[in-house]
Amino acid sequence: MKPRPSLSTFSMILGLWMVLGNCYFNPAVQLVVNPEITEETNPATLLGVASVLAAPKTVQITGQIVDANGVAAVDATLTIVSRTNQLEGLTNTMLLNEGGRFYLILSTGETTIRVDQSGSELFTFTISIPFPGSSMITNKSLSGPDVLNVEFYEKGITPAYLDLIYSTPYDKAILTNWPTLVIVTFSEDLENPSDMQIFLDSNVITNPPISFDGSFSSVSNNVLQIYNSSNFSIGTNTFTFGPGIKSVTGKSLSPKTITYICNFPCNGS
Repeated sequence: MKPRPSLSTFSMILGLWMVLGNCYFNPAVQLVVNPEITEETNPATLLGVASVLAAPKTVQITGQIVDANGVAAVDATLTIVSRTNQLEGLTNTMLLNEGGRFYLILSTGETTIRVDQSGSELFTFTISIPFPGSSMITNKSLSGPDVLNVEFYEKGITPAYLDLIYSTPYDKAILTNWPTLVIVTFSEDLENPSDMQIFLDSNVITNPPISFDGSFSSVSNNVLQIYNSSNFSIGTNTFTFGPGIKSVTGKSLSPKTITYICNFPCNGS
Protein backbone atom coordinates (compact mmCIF):
# COMPACT_ATOMS: atom_id res chain seq x y z
CA MET A 1 0.00 0.00 0.00
CA LYS A 2 1.51 3.36 -1.12
CA PRO A 3 1.98 5.99 1.59
CA ARG A 4 -0.10 9.14 1.20
CA PRO A 5 1.63 12.52 1.48
CA SER A 6 0.99 14.25 4.76
CA LEU A 7 -0.95 17.51 4.99
CA SER A 8 2.20 19.43 5.90
CA THR A 9 4.04 18.14 2.81
CA PHE A 10 1.14 19.05 0.53
CA SER A 11 0.96 22.56 2.01
CA MET A 12 4.70 23.10 1.43
CA ILE A 13 4.46 22.01 -2.23
CA LEU A 14 1.46 24.30 -2.85
CA GLY A 15 3.18 27.27 -1.27
CA LEU A 16 6.36 26.76 -3.31
CA TRP A 17 4.34 26.57 -6.55
CA MET A 18 2.54 29.81 -5.75
CA VAL A 19 5.81 31.67 -5.03
CA LEU A 20 7.50 30.45 -8.20
CA GLY A 21 4.40 31.16 -10.30
CA ASN A 22 4.11 34.72 -9.01
CA CYS A 23 7.83 35.35 -9.63
CA TYR A 24 7.60 34.23 -13.25
CA PHE A 25 4.83 36.71 -14.01
CA ASN A 26 6.64 39.49 -12.11
CA PRO A 27 7.90 42.18 -14.60
CA ALA A 28 11.30 42.26 -12.92
CA VAL A 29 11.71 38.52 -13.37
CA GLN A 30 10.47 38.80 -16.96
CA LEU A 31 13.47 41.02 -17.81
CA VAL A 32 15.71 38.11 -16.83
CA VAL A 33 13.82 35.15 -18.22
CA ASN A 34 12.64 37.03 -21.35
CA PRO A 35 15.38 39.55 -22.30
CA GLU A 36 13.63 40.43 -25.62
CA ILE A 37 11.23 42.69 -23.68
CA THR A 38 13.35 45.87 -23.68
CA GLU A 39 12.73 49.60 -23.53
CA GLU A 40 13.85 50.00 -27.14
CA THR A 41 11.01 47.85 -28.41
CA ASN A 42 8.42 49.74 -26.39
CA PRO A 43 6.10 51.53 -28.88
CA ALA A 44 5.77 54.51 -26.55
CA THR A 45 9.55 54.90 -26.43
CA LEU A 46 9.84 54.73 -30.23
CA LEU A 47 7.14 57.38 -30.62
CA GLY A 48 8.97 59.61 -28.15
CA VAL A 49 12.22 59.37 -30.11
CA ALA A 50 10.41 60.06 -33.39
CA SER A 51 8.72 63.14 -31.95
CA VAL A 52 12.06 64.54 -30.79
CA LEU A 53 13.60 64.01 -34.23
CA ALA A 54 10.60 65.60 -35.93
CA ALA A 55 10.51 68.66 -33.64
CA PRO A 56 11.39 71.94 -35.42
CA LYS A 57 14.94 73.16 -34.87
CA THR A 58 16.75 76.47 -35.29
CA VAL A 59 19.50 76.67 -37.93
CA GLN A 60 21.88 79.36 -39.18
CA ILE A 61 22.32 79.59 -42.93
CA THR A 62 24.14 81.84 -45.41
CA GLY A 63 24.20 82.31 -49.18
CA GLN A 64 24.48 84.88 -51.96
CA ILE A 65 21.65 86.49 -53.94
CA VAL A 66 22.28 87.45 -57.59
CA ASP A 67 20.03 88.95 -60.25
CA ALA A 68 19.34 87.58 -63.73
CA ASN A 69 22.75 88.87 -64.96
CA GLY A 70 24.64 87.20 -62.14
CA VAL A 71 25.18 90.54 -60.40
CA ALA A 72 25.21 90.36 -56.59
CA ALA A 73 22.14 91.99 -55.06
CA VAL A 74 24.18 94.37 -52.91
CA ASP A 75 22.13 96.19 -50.24
CA ALA A 76 18.94 94.34 -51.22
CA THR A 77 16.46 93.53 -48.44
CA LEU A 78 15.27 90.04 -47.51
CA THR A 79 11.88 89.73 -45.83
CA ILE A 80 10.34 86.54 -44.47
CA VAL A 81 6.92 86.10 -46.06
CA SER A 82 5.88 82.85 -44.34
CA ARG A 83 7.33 79.89 -42.46
CA THR A 84 5.98 76.51 -41.41
CA ASN A 85 7.51 76.65 -37.93
CA GLN A 86 7.57 79.75 -35.76
CA LEU A 87 10.32 79.66 -33.12
CA GLU A 88 11.83 82.38 -30.96
CA GLY A 89 14.82 84.31 -32.25
CA LEU A 90 14.27 83.76 -35.99
CA THR A 91 15.21 86.38 -38.59
CA ASN A 92 12.31 88.39 -40.01
CA THR A 93 14.21 90.82 -42.27
CA MET A 94 17.80 91.72 -43.12
CA LEU A 95 19.95 93.82 -45.46
CA LEU A 96 22.35 91.98 -47.78
CA ASN A 97 26.03 92.95 -47.41
CA GLU A 98 28.55 94.24 -49.97
CA GLY A 99 28.74 90.81 -51.59
CA GLY A 100 24.96 90.30 -51.79
CA ARG A 101 25.28 87.77 -48.97
CA PHE A 102 22.72 86.93 -46.28
CA TYR A 103 23.06 85.44 -42.80
CA LEU A 104 19.73 84.09 -41.55
CA ILE A 105 18.46 82.31 -38.44
CA LEU A 106 15.69 80.03 -39.69
CA SER A 107 13.78 76.97 -38.54
CA THR A 108 13.61 73.59 -40.17
CA GLY A 109 10.65 73.25 -42.51
CA GLU A 110 9.86 75.72 -45.27
CA THR A 111 10.55 79.46 -45.25
CA THR A 112 9.40 81.74 -48.08
CA ILE A 113 11.50 84.88 -48.63
CA ARG A 114 10.98 88.03 -50.71
CA VAL A 115 13.98 89.96 -52.09
CA ASP A 116 13.50 93.71 -52.68
CA GLN A 117 16.09 95.86 -54.43
CA SER A 118 15.89 99.64 -55.01
CA GLY A 119 12.31 99.67 -53.83
CA SER A 120 11.08 96.91 -56.16
CA GLU A 121 10.60 93.18 -55.72
CA LEU A 122 13.43 91.21 -57.34
CA PHE A 123 11.93 87.75 -56.74
CA THR A 124 10.66 85.37 -54.08
CA PHE A 125 11.88 81.88 -53.22
CA THR A 126 11.47 79.16 -50.62
CA ILE A 127 14.22 77.53 -48.58
CA SER A 128 13.20 73.99 -47.66
CA ILE A 129 15.19 72.58 -44.71
CA PRO A 130 14.06 69.02 -43.85
CA PHE A 131 16.75 68.75 -41.15
CA PRO A 132 19.88 70.72 -40.13
CA GLY A 133 22.57 70.41 -42.81
CA SER A 134 20.17 69.80 -45.72
CA SER A 135 18.52 72.54 -47.79
CA MET A 136 16.87 73.06 -51.17
CA ILE A 137 15.80 76.23 -52.99
CA THR A 138 12.31 75.89 -54.49
CA ASN A 139 9.41 77.96 -55.80
CA LYS A 140 11.43 80.77 -57.37
CA SER A 141 9.02 83.37 -58.74
CA LEU A 142 11.46 84.17 -61.59
CA SER A 143 13.94 81.90 -63.35
CA GLY A 144 16.71 84.52 -63.71
CA PRO A 145 17.68 85.59 -60.16
CA ASP A 146 19.29 82.93 -58.03
CA VAL A 147 20.52 81.88 -54.59
CA LEU A 148 24.14 80.65 -54.62
CA ASN A 149 26.56 78.91 -52.26
CA VAL A 150 24.02 78.11 -49.53
CA GLU A 151 25.75 76.78 -46.41
CA PHE A 152 24.96 76.12 -42.76
CA TYR A 153 27.19 77.55 -40.05
CA GLU A 154 27.56 77.05 -36.31
CA LYS A 155 25.84 79.15 -33.68
CA GLY A 156 28.03 81.95 -32.39
CA ILE A 157 30.25 81.96 -35.49
CA THR A 158 29.63 84.25 -38.46
CA PRO A 159 31.82 83.04 -41.34
CA ALA A 160 33.34 85.65 -43.69
CA TYR A 161 33.48 85.17 -47.47
CA LEU A 162 34.97 86.76 -50.54
CA ASP A 163 32.21 86.99 -53.15
CA LEU A 164 32.17 87.69 -56.86
CA ILE A 165 29.94 90.75 -57.39
CA TYR A 166 29.71 91.01 -61.18
CA SER A 167 31.55 90.46 -64.44
CA THR A 168 31.88 92.24 -67.77
CA PRO A 169 30.44 90.79 -69.98
CA TYR A 170 27.65 89.80 -67.58
CA ASP A 171 26.90 86.22 -66.65
CA LYS A 172 24.61 84.50 -69.21
CA ALA A 173 25.51 87.11 -71.86
CA ILE A 174 24.77 86.11 -75.46
CA LEU A 175 27.59 87.20 -77.77
CA THR A 176 28.45 87.07 -81.45
CA ASN A 177 32.03 88.23 -80.82
CA TRP A 178 34.14 86.59 -78.14
CA PRO A 179 35.56 89.12 -75.65
CA THR A 180 39.32 89.52 -75.57
CA LEU A 181 39.00 90.89 -72.05
CA VAL A 182 36.84 89.61 -69.17
CA ILE A 183 36.67 91.90 -66.13
CA VAL A 184 35.58 90.46 -62.78
CA THR A 185 34.79 92.53 -59.68
CA PHE A 186 34.87 91.10 -56.14
CA SER A 187 33.52 92.20 -52.75
CA GLU A 188 37.02 92.93 -51.39
CA ASP A 189 40.50 93.78 -52.61
CA LEU A 190 42.34 90.75 -53.95
CA GLU A 191 45.66 89.31 -52.94
CA ASN A 192 48.08 90.13 -55.77
CA PRO A 193 49.55 86.90 -57.20
CA SER A 194 53.30 86.58 -57.69
CA ASP A 195 52.83 84.77 -61.01
CA MET A 196 49.70 85.80 -62.89
CA GLN A 197 49.87 83.01 -65.46
CA ILE A 198 50.03 80.28 -62.81
CA PHE A 199 47.32 82.05 -60.81
CA LEU A 200 44.90 82.13 -63.75
CA ASP A 201 45.65 78.59 -64.93
CA SER A 202 45.11 77.26 -61.39
CA ASN A 203 42.05 79.25 -60.33
CA VAL A 204 40.01 80.00 -63.46
CA ILE A 205 38.77 76.83 -65.16
CA THR A 206 37.12 77.17 -68.57
CA ASN A 207 34.98 74.77 -70.54
CA PRO A 208 35.75 74.35 -73.42
CA PRO A 209 39.35 75.27 -72.54
CA ILE A 210 40.42 78.87 -73.23
CA SER A 211 44.01 80.04 -72.94
CA PHE A 212 44.81 83.15 -70.89
CA ASP A 213 47.54 85.73 -71.38
CA GLY A 214 49.08 86.24 -67.96
CA SER A 215 51.44 88.97 -69.19
CA PHE A 216 48.51 91.33 -69.92
CA SER A 217 46.12 90.16 -67.20
CA SER A 218 46.23 91.96 -63.86
CA VAL A 219 44.78 92.50 -60.39
CA SER A 220 43.96 96.02 -59.23
CA ASN A 221 42.26 96.38 -55.84
CA ASN A 222 39.06 94.27 -56.12
CA VAL A 223 39.15 93.90 -59.92
CA LEU A 224 40.63 91.01 -61.91
CA GLN A 225 41.23 91.61 -65.63
CA ILE A 226 41.64 88.45 -67.71
CA TYR A 227 42.96 88.65 -71.25
CA ASN A 228 42.11 85.67 -73.45
CA SER A 229 44.75 84.46 -75.86
CA SER A 230 42.48 81.98 -77.64
CA ASN A 231 38.94 82.11 -79.03
CA PHE A 232 35.69 81.11 -77.40
CA SER A 233 33.81 78.22 -78.94
CA ILE A 234 30.44 78.48 -80.61
CA GLY A 235 27.79 77.63 -78.02
CA THR A 236 28.15 77.61 -74.24
CA ASN A 237 31.43 78.70 -72.62
CA THR A 238 31.95 78.71 -68.84
CA PHE A 239 34.44 80.36 -66.48
CA THR A 240 34.61 78.78 -63.01
CA PHE A 241 36.43 80.78 -60.34
CA GLY A 242 37.78 78.72 -57.46
CA PRO A 243 38.65 79.19 -53.76
CA GLY A 244 42.34 79.75 -54.60
CA ILE A 245 41.37 83.36 -55.31
CA LYS A 246 41.81 85.17 -51.98
CA SER A 247 41.31 88.62 -50.53
CA VAL A 248 44.12 90.59 -48.89
CA THR A 249 42.50 89.65 -45.56
CA GLY A 250 42.85 85.94 -46.39
CA LYS A 251 39.21 85.14 -47.26
CA SER A 252 38.71 82.46 -49.92
CA LEU A 253 36.32 83.01 -52.82
CA SER A 254 32.96 81.30 -52.74
CA PRO A 255 33.08 79.31 -56.04
CA LYS A 256 31.22 80.95 -58.90
CA THR A 257 30.60 79.96 -62.53
CA ILE A 258 29.95 82.50 -65.28
CA THR A 259 28.34 81.34 -68.51
CA TYR A 260 28.63 82.96 -71.96
CA ILE A 261 26.75 81.92 -75.08
CA CYS A 262 28.77 82.69 -78.21
CA ASN A 263 26.69 82.50 -81.39
CA PHE A 264 27.93 82.17 -84.96
CA PRO A 265 30.30 83.51 -86.19
CA CYS A 266 31.80 83.99 -82.67
CA ASN A 267 34.70 86.10 -83.99
CA GLY A 268 37.27 87.85 -81.84
CA SER A 269 36.57 91.43 -80.81
